[in-house]
Amino acid sequence: MALLTDGSPNDTAALQVYEMGILDVAATEKIDLGAKLGLATEEISEDVLNILLDHAGRSDPQSTMRRAIGVSDVVVTAQMKRWHALHTLEIVYRDAFSNQLNDRYGVKVREYQDLSRQARDVAIKFGIGLVNAPIPKAQAPVLSTTAGAGQATTYYVEVSWVSALGEEGAPSDVTALTTADGTVLVVSPANPPAGATGFKVYAGVSADKLALQTPGAIPAGESFTLTGALAAGAAPGNGQTPDTYIIGGPTLRRG
Repeated sequence: MALLTDGSPNDTAALQVYEMGILDVAATEKIDLGAKLGLATEEISEDVLNILLDHAGRSDPQSTMRRAIGVSDVVVTAQMKRWHALHTLEIVYRDAFSNQLNDRYGVKVREYQDLSRQARDVAIKFGIGLVNAPIPKAQAPVLSTTAGAGQATTYYVEVSWVSALGEEGAPSDVTALTTADGTVLVVSPANPPAGATGFKVYAGVSADKLALQTPGAIPAGESFTLTGALAAGAAPGNGQTPDTYIIGGPTLRRG
């Protein structure tokens, strides 16, 4: 699972699962869905931090550092992901209604306010997932080539950071490079985060069919060179799973 600080838990395609016409609404009302996804992430992050500060107590392993670390160790559970999507739609329709004062948009605002509130309650009751040693999502790697016995090929690549304990963060966004005959692919990760000691490389000739190319983690600061055929390794993961859950209740305040 990704961390809450890795970026928006959802994209516009995920919003369409709940509201098929949301792209048309956004286009008609000139609403930037990317910005609203980001705003919803910020608002949920503030809410989650308030919950942790107010109700975690001794159950939070980072309680003494919570104000300093914020939500950097919070995992996006399936319940939180749904909360984020519905809260984003609430924000979008709130803007649309403000623009037009259209009754149909007003109904949608109230609908998604209720659904978002319900999703929030479910997420909090399920528990806010925390990891003891968070490994952030990797930035897109730098791809290059070096001389070798390769053929012209377009490669799609993701990388992920790994800790000394084997914890693996969420993979980077996919990036691509076309090599020339007589060259081979070189993958260099960017900006290793604190706690990361190595990285893994996932690659393929299709963006939706990537496989692990590094059975063991490559030390941070080094590069990976694809000297032979692509390996048929595991697919990329989704990041870390929680080590601890902070359970809340219906009296938790909204931030």
